Amino acid sequence: MLKGIATILIMLLTGSAFASEDSLRLLTQPAVARVPASDLYSVASGDTVPAGRRANSSHPRGRERLAAPEVNIVHAIIPAPAYLTTGTGSFNLRTAGSIVVQQQHHQHRGVAELLAQSIGELRGKNIPIVTNSGKQNNIVFRLLDTDSSLRSEGYRLSVSSGNIFIEAAQPAGWFYAVQTLLQLLPVKATARESLRIAAVTIHDSPRFEWRGLMLDVSRHFFSKEVIKNYLDQMSKYKFNVFHWHLTDNQGWRLEIKSMPNLTKTGAWRVPRTGYWRGFKGPQPGEAATDGGYYTQEDVKEILAYAAQRFITVVPEIDVPGHSLALIASYPEMSCTKTPQQVLAGDPWNPGRTNVLCAGNDSTYAALDKIFGEVAALFPSRYIHIGGDEVSRQYWEKCEVCQHRIKTEKLNNTSELQTYFLNRLARIIESKGKLPMSWYDKLDGGLVPGVAYMSWKDHKGGILASQNGHKAVMTPAFFTYLDFYQNDPVFENGPFTVTRLNTAYAFEPVAAGAKEENILGGQGSLFTEQVPNERKVQYMTWPRGMALSEALWSRKDKRNWDDFVVRMEKHFPRFHHAKVNYATGFYEPIISAKRNADSSYSIIIDTEIKGLDVFYTFDDTNVDEFYPMYKGRPLTIPTGAHHIRARSYRNGQPLGREINLELADLIKRAR
Repeated sequence: MLKGIATILIMLLTGSAFASEDSLRLLTQPAVARVPASDLYSVASGDTVPAGRRANSSHPRGRERLAAPEVNIVHAIIPAPAYLTTGTGSFNLRTAGSIVVQQQHHQHRGVAELLAQSIGELRGKNIPIVTNSGKQNNIVFRLLDTDSSLRSEGYRLSVSSGNIFIEAAQPAGWFYAVQTLLQLLPVKATARESLRIAAVTIHDSPRFEWRGLMLDVSRHFFSKEVIKNYLDQMSKYKFNVFHWHLTDNQGWRLEIKSMPNLTKTGAWRVPRTGYWRGFKGPQPGEAATDGGYYTQEDVKEILAYAAQRFITVVPEIDVPGHSLALIASYPEMSCTKTPQQVLAGDPWNPGRTNVLCAGNDSTYAALDKIFGEVAALFPSRYIHIGGDEVSRQYWEKCEVCQHRIKTEKLNNTSELQTYFLNRLARIIESKGKLPMSWYDKLDGGLVPGVAYMSWKDHKGGILASQNGHKAVMTPAFFTYLDFYQNDPVFENGPFTVTRLNTAYAFEPVAAGAKEENILGGQGSLFTEQVPNERKVQYMTWPRGMALSEALWSRKDKRNWDDFVVRMEKHFPRFHHAKVNYATGFYEPIISAKRNADSSYSIIIDTEIKGLDVFYTFDDTNVDEFYPMYKGRPLTIPTGAHHIRARSYRNGQPLGREINLELADLIKRAR
């Protein structure tokens, strides 16, 4: 699930350091947890999302409050560039003569080829790539590797009526300039209409080196074509790390030639469709036919595709916990050594074991083979080893593990987990790679040489950075893309909500962190409730756009209202590309408030400005001729069982009609 729904639930309900009043509010009132625009930066150094607040609490009542935001936007670029200056005139892409890449930079012409392909599709006519051309009406690439003002991924883009110049110190900068250039095209260009680009000069570079998205392919397997499509969409918003969660209890997805059972057995489970965790377990004699895996040739193809888009693929092999698929393939690697079946999404039962034996030397020998092949296959600096959420009760009962604790002079199984991670980290380093792990607080402390991914909150990353470790921030309540996006009645995501404005509020460098050790951050999509590509897209976008801006753009360039207007201008491009996206940010946020006399009132809020909300208690479908919410709490009429509400802008409905049971809202009220 999320990197441990159970762990977060326990922490929230037991009042641990992670649990706070706001965290508990997220659990008990998921429909109204949100970050107001005025709070976007006040949460940057915290670990929890501020509770929902009535957007109208400081605004005049009535329609005036709902006027559309006044945002002066000339170019709808996401993520927002560092510097942008508009000029006069425009460049006609339809009549552009050629793309120029000088002969000495011929080996880097792949970026120009991607641009040429896009231009050809837009204008219906190919554009040649040449080494020299005339002085006018061209797109000219320049590599200025001695220009100290250009960072490795930075670029300068100049558009005039005569030419387009793309300048960078490295080819990656060229690529990001091209992504910006394509966003400068009028939206109607996707329908082969106008192809003029307004004159502009842009200087830009990213704030963080790690700008990632994680996709879990264990809970549900996705074909290499789906992975390529995901990489394509990532690259448009300047993400440069694809964290590939390849193994977990529900499936092993990577061919390891020295251990063939990992894909012969571990890649397959009995087929189930519906709501995850409610499935029946494998039945006697039932064939395991659901699943799949990537051959090493598949991986090479995906890696080449990612490299063309300047995306680094970081593989994750999740051990010593989350290892049921591995143990189903090789039962001798567990403490119990009993046969297991790959988890099919059914509730956990005590007869299962998903933890590797940390005391047995043969475990490490097998991991050496696995990670040896992984290291040889993937060119990334880092290999992710999982490392958290270990059910250590298996080690408590294991004679081999207890013997290891004694011989290594360890105090408990928490220190045994540190021992395991330290030994595995040395294996990773012996392959010429750097180990990365999900942060887990252990008695043995931080493991030397390991970079940590902070997922429960910011605190793990802060601690790691303070102690000289590199850290990637992916705090769940800001960046987990499997969390639902609006009211849970309408979403089948797990646990709680991460609204669009919450994702936009994500700040990787939290208070107390040592900034030079924060690599960046990422959005993380676990896929229990994500069975197909359309749902992958729906859960990623537009929250992925919000995260891209948090990871690329300067802090002083981030503005929620501005982002919303720019974001909406991208939706026609999503339609043209047949990419699904969520619109829950349009939908009314409805909550119940307990009054002093123990009665209840209904409050309606919105995530973005400029919306009129119409409502009814009579259980009929709402349109703009129904009563409009004007900011005052609503009295529940006698006999009413439901409230329906829908958002409108300029007379047009946006998002879905929200239909909620009043009894359910009252249960959530505080």
